[in-house]
Amino acid sequence: MLLKNLLLGAALTGVTFAAHPNLVQAQVCPQNGVVPAAIKPRIIRQERFGYRFNIPNNYRTLTVRNNGILVFDPNSFTLAQCLIKNKAPTEYPKSISIYTTSINSKNRSLTEIVKQNDPTAEKFTNTKVANQAAISYISNTLGVEKKVAFFSRDRKYIITVSAPFNFNQGRPTTIFNQGVFERVLSSFTFIN
Repeated sequence: MLLKNLLLGAALTGVTFAAHPNLVQAQVCPQNGVVPAAIKPRIIRQERFGYRFNIPNNYRTLTVRNNGILVFDPNSFTLAQCLIKNKAPTEYPKSISIYTTSINSKNRSLTEIVKQNDPTAEKFTNTKVANQAAISYISNTLGVEKKVAFFSRDRKYIITVSAPFNFNQGRPTTIFNQGVFERVLSSFTFIN
C-alpha cells in the first residue's frame, strides 16, 4: 500500500522513475562439464619456491595469493574467471591445487607437521614425489580431499598437492580428475 501511494504521489507531482541504461546486469556464469585432458603437456614453473610440474596443454592455472596454484580444465577456468569478474561470493570450481606453506620443521617428521596443521588428516601412506619422501593422506577440512605433502628442498616449506573427491549418494568415491592429479605429482621436480 505504501509503494502504491508513493508511486501515485510521484506521478501526480511529475516525478518519473526510470532505470539507468548503464546498470550492470549480473552475469550468469557457465557451468559446463570437465573437459578431458590433452595428451600433450605443458610446463608450469613456480620460480619463487623453485619447482615445476606438467599439466595437460589444454588446461589452465590460476595463482591464488602468493603461495597457491589451481589447475583447471578449460570449462572450470572460464567459470572461475567469471566468478572472479562478478565478485561472486562462492568457492572456486573443483580443481587440482598446489599450496606451499611456511613451516619450522625443527627435525619433526612430515607426518607430525601435517597432523598439527590438519587435525582431520587420516589414512597416511608413504610415497615419493620429486625423488624424495612424501606422504599421501585424506583430509576432511573443507570437503574430502586426497592430499600429497612433501618438504621443499630447503625444508622451509611443505608443498601440498590436493584434489577433491567425487561423491556418489553422499559418500566420497573417486578422486576428481585423477589423471591430471597423478600427472602433476609424477612430473613434479625441483629446479635450481
